[in-house]
Amino acid sequence: MVISVVVPCFNEEESIPLFYEEMERVRTAMGEEFEYIFINDGSSDKTLDVLRELNLLNPYAHYLSFSRNFGKEAALYAGLQHASGRLCYGHGCGPTRSSRAID
Repeated sequence: MVISVVVPCFNEEESIPLFYEEMERVRTAMGEEFEYIFINDGSSDKTLDVLRELNLLNPYAHYLSFSRNFGKEAALYAGLQHASGRLCYGHGCGPTRSSRAID
């Protein structure tokens, strides 16, 4: 079963690699296939560059990029529209977030 992990991002250049590493640990432990859909919600830092690099490393790490900040709800909605998994999991990327809900 493919699980779509939908992740709105706003100025998360430092958090994305940590989040991705933790989610990959969870994916391996679960033995499931994940697709990641990151949504750059108009970030002014290097979030988009980090997402581009991640996409080059993992073809299942997709990203969308908004021209400006539209908010978390709009980002989640856009990500869900592009999700192809049988199960979708929306998750924030910030440093206070935890993957325990899916673990």
